Amino acid sequence: MSKSTVPLFGYQSDMGRYVQQACDVYNHLANGVDEYCGGFDGKVVLDLGVGFQLIHGGLTLPLAIRAGASRCFGIDIASPGMHSSEPNKVEFWKAAKEMLSVDVQGLDEGRVYFASTDILHFDDFFSRIELLQMSASNMWFRDDMFDLVISNAVFEHVQNPHAVLKEMYRILKPGGTAYIHWNPFTGFRMGGHDIGMPFHYPWAHLRLKEKEHVKKLGEIFRNPDLFSTAFPPEHSPTAERAAIYAEDPGLFYKQIGYDLNRMRISEFLAYATSCGFEIAHSGFHCDESEKKYLTDDIRRELAGYSDEELLTIFHSAALRKPMQGRVNVNSVDGMKSAEPAKTPPGQVPSLARRLVNRGRAIFQRGRRIASDLGSRARPTNRSATERP
Repeated sequence: MSKSTVPLFGYQSDMGRYVQQACDVYNHLANGVDEYCGGFDGKVVLDLGVGFQLIHGGLTLPLAIRAGASRCFGIDIASPGMHSSEPNKVEFWKAAKEMLSVDVQGLDEGRVYFASTDILHFDDFFSRIELLQMSASNMWFRDDMFDLVISNAVFEHVQNPHAVLKEMYRILKPGGTAYIHWNPFTGFRMGGHDIGMPFHYPWAHLRLKEKEHVKKLGEIFRNPDLFSTAFPPEHSPTAERAAIYAEDPGLFYKQIGYDLNRMRISEFLAYATSCGFEIAHSGFHCDESEKKYLTDDIRRELAGYSDEELLTIFHSAALRKPMQGRVNVNSVDGMKSAEPAKTPPGQVPSLARRLVNRGRAIFQRGRRIASDLGSRARPTNRSATERP
């Protein structure tokens, strides 16, 4: 078995358990969407950072469709097709289709996809799920396109969260909402992600220098009693993975830790308000049983952080774009400030413009197909008896 096919965590070896774990994460997100964003029903939805490279990446999209969304888009910096044929991914989606009745295609072919690309029948125009490789800080979508943006466990990884929030503001319709879950770096359980070892050395990612941290990780991965207990149960590595990490814990530290941006919750909220968002909700999600790890000595060592910051597992936020304005992408200071929404003179409203553009695209594609078929049938200058 290659390194790429070795399950990362124990629960990923049991596909039924893995599907349930992924569904639980979605349900937490969906509950917040229902409470703060008015649900999915009838909405055009973007999942920002859908996680194509993950075995379960994209599960939010068919579940959102099932919950009533009219159309869903998912974007990520990874290519949608790059991991679509991995055996573990195919097995996961077979289990998800059986357990959750999600609409997914290609499983009998050994791959995962959601829409046909048969250009002769234009099925791709009418797919309700669209997967795109795209940077969240420079999205291709038009202004005011989405009713709802959702994002889970992404904002701790993006290198310019302020730019991403500005783009989210731009693409949301006035009155639209972004609902976000993310894992701040300060947190006990998930702050350090897979380099964190909360139940062996609490807040190692805040308290240790890199050299000391790498040494501790090596000790853990070489000891089965430690790697099975040092991490949260949902992030305990398999014995096979631990053996791989033990070979070079320094490389593992760099691979996992390099993209954690160390943004604090106060910074995230300040970025959001500077972009024009109204903060409809901001929540710290903590486990009371983990307070015992925040000893007086550690509290003194980490005196610059609040107890909420240190104990939060994830932070949730509902960010609303005000009804009265749309984003101005041409402001001098680079900020996308609010201005009254209006249709410029001589331009048709956006819905009509989209329909016209779609009609033109279908027409042009039909012309190309007809031209291609015609060129194949067109007679040459050879005589009827001349062989090619």
